Amino acid sequence: MEKKENNTNSGNFREIIALLKNALAIYVNEGKERRREEEEYNLYKEQYPFEEYYHFKEEFKLNWE
Repeated sequence: MEKKENNTNSGNFREIIALLKNALAIYVNEGKERRREEEEYNLYKEQYPFEEYYHFKEEFKLNWE
């Protein structure tokens, strides 16, 4: 019975690993960027809380028109 060769030394395997590392780096960076944007938005909402009030006010007016 022949033993199957392990292809871990092939160039194709190295390319796949390199692509996986790049994909993981992109995924991590996008996650960091998303968290940063959420933090900035929350800081904005703390500084300008009236945006939600104005939106509610417009909806309330529409109900009575």
